[in-house]
Amino acid sequence: MVRKKNPQQTRQQILEVTADLIHRHGYKGLRVDEVVEKTGLTKGAIYHHFPNKQALGYAVVDELFHKQFIDHLNQLVETGGEPLEIIAQSFNPTETMCEADLEVGCPLTNLGQEMSYEDEGFRVRINSIFDNWSNMIAGLIKQGIEDGSIKPTTDPVKTSRFLVSSFQGIQCNSKCTQDVERFKDNVEFLESVIQGLAMESATA
Repeated sequence: MVRKKNPQQTRQQILEVTADLIHRHGYKGLRVDEVVEKTGLTKGAIYHHFPNKQALGYAVVDELFHKQFIDHLNQLVETGGEPLEIIAQSFNPTETMCEADLEVGCPLTNLGQEMSYEDEGFRVRINSIFDNWSNMIAGLIKQGIEDGSIKPTTDPVKTSRFLVSSFQGIQCNSKCTQDVERFKDNVEFLESVIQGLAMESATA
């Protein structure tokens, strides 16, 4: 007797396969026929869960990229470490989901560059993820200012947005250069900028 796959498992399989295809070929290069081939499902099974390609793409961002990314950030905060330590860890390429190899780049940044101008639904969803990251960092900076570990002159909102934007730029550059050492150097320098937010007494 053939055991039927759980609908939620089927949905998850479709999302994971689609996410990988988008990461490697972009949303515009995504073909539902390829999702069918990779999953071994029928096209009808795909459309049972997702009425069209756009709905499938949105679900990848909402149910995979967003959830994985925010879960990771929440786990960092829950460690109870020092604010600057948590902030630095959130940019650690060996920890974040945006670590992706240099050849294909970060899935979120790639998709944002590809689709933000053309599809408001994608733009809003992807921007929300980066805004959540910035807001988390801003909250940690405020916490550090209050506990005396971060310079009181630091602007939480402007600084958090700058750090996230800088990391996005590093990822874009690394995809173009395909230079691992330059990528590591850039991340290391970004970490030095983060440490520069510390009060002198906190770094002594």
